[in-house]
Amino acid sequence: MELNTLFIFILGASIGSFINVLIYRVPLKKSIIFGRSKCPKCEYQLTWFDNIPILSWFLLLGKCRKCKEDISINYPIIELLTAFLFTLNLYSKPTFYIDSPFLWSRILGFILIFICISLSLFDIKFFWLPRFITFNGLLIGLVSSILMSIYRNFDLNFLFSSLSAALIGYSFFLILRILGEKIFNKPVLGEGDEKLVALLGSFLGVQGLLITIWLTFNSAGIFVLLGLLLNKLRRNQKIPLGIFLTISGLTVWHFGNLLFLNFIFFTSF
Repeated sequence: MELNTLFIFILGASIGSFINVLIYRVPLKKSIIFGRSKCPKCEYQLTWFDNIPILSWFLLLGKCRKCKEDISINYPIIELLTAFLFTLNLYSKPTFYIDSPFLWSRILGFILIFICISLSLFDIKFFWLPRFITFNGLLIGLVSSILMSIYRNFDLNFLFSSLSAALIGYSFFLILRILGEKIFNKPVLGEGDEKLVALLGSFLGVQGLLITIWLTFNSAGIFVLLGLLLNKLRRNQKIPLGIFLTISGLTVWHFGNLLFLNFIFFTSF
């Protein structure tokens, strides 16, 4: 089991490194597959030992080997975060897929982690949730629910929950966005948010999505309130909701059963 954990940790760190490439290259419309990584300042082409996830940043003391330009600490942080979540996924019991084959639920968890971290970073840096990620993520979630329904002797309840959650989430956030624009005469939600909610719904089902939305609005509300009280945020400052959605979605994926009990408790009063 220790070797499995180490392998998954290394895999997660490598995926985190790829996410760093994705965040840097996609906005510049560069290939995410072809082309060696370079220093953005001196264009020194990185060698393989300059690209070891997590370790290389520390071995280089956070600086380019050639021009000594600072390398952002965000790179190893993202790699460490992805490695940690991949390892956590190895031992968690996703509520919606609780009775699915072990390997199946692990692979889905890895995919969801990759999607959520990527979308969070795009939203934080660019206030953008790329359609090619949200659409393909939704497609993966729905196809998986179809396969799971077949696995469960054509039990359509599983597929219905996944599809219903996607439709409910999309419709609810679409209505919120339209009403918000009518009431405040300005955008209050991005168009990508409803697509992200639909994606999460396809992975989490109706119950999981409801808890995700509940967590999202609570955590975002607390964040904004504290930011205003501490003078870290300005009134009418734009806040990326995507990161609250993805964090809430991953939390529900890993700890759904416990969160459902708390959700029932708090909403019963």
